Amino acid sequence: MCETLRIAIVDDDGEARAILNDHLRRYERSHSDVLFDVHEYESGEAMLRNWRGDADVVMLDVEMGDLDGFETARAIRERDIDVTLLFVTNMAQFAIRGYEVNALSYLLKPVSYFAFAREIDRCLTAKRVRGSNETMTFSTARGVARVPLSHITYLECSKHKIIVHAVDARYEFTGTLKSFLPQLEGKGFVTVNSCYLVNLRYVVAVDQTICQLRDDTRLAVSRRRRKQLLEALAATIAA
Repeated sequence: MCETLRIAIVDDDGEARAILNDHLRRYERSHSDVLFDVHEYESGEAMLRNWRGDADVVMLDVEMGDLDGFETARAIRERDIDVTLLFVTNMAQFAIRGYEVNALSYLLKPVSYFAFAREIDRCLTAKRVRGSNETMTFSTARGVARVPLSHITYLECSKHKIIVHAVDARYEFTGTLKSFLPQLEGKGFVTVNSCYLVNLRYVVAVDQTICQLRDDTRLAVSRRRRKQLLEALAATIAA
């Protein structure tokens, strides 16, 4: 059974779009179980005008006309927090800005096939994780809440109260972090101290005592938990 990956390529350079298309067709030829449904756009404005919310991956050039790749990505994130974003750029220094919009990665032009294929592998994995529809379920004062795990940035325990920090909401209820570990085990969450459980996909930096998230939240990391956190991050990157 074939798996279809819906891809939007946004680049004002026709030759650059053609190279990405060639790489996609080469990947299809060597992976008989994968098909690509590709739509091309010459600008961020054109892509946003035609946005249907069904793309799995958006490949974005950084330097484009009036609306550059980062501005386009921010507009996409206002509509879809889960779609995979992949920047394609001439300049490596732009890569770090991808964290601002939770981009999967970046590819440096001219894009080699092998680097491209590696990122497509990761895009397919990201789609499968989203497709699993895994949620965290808990009771609040307003009733039962079901929150996709991919939307949760971290959990906080304070005075016998659990606070779930999500991308677009915040939930509070009585409980302990320990009681939620079975729901989150093996799903990309790591305890960084007795008060915090973080989602690895949102971690952008770790120093001796602090874990920084994509939204600039800074959480204290205990000495005992730091090694576990770094190992988990390394395993995630390797995957």
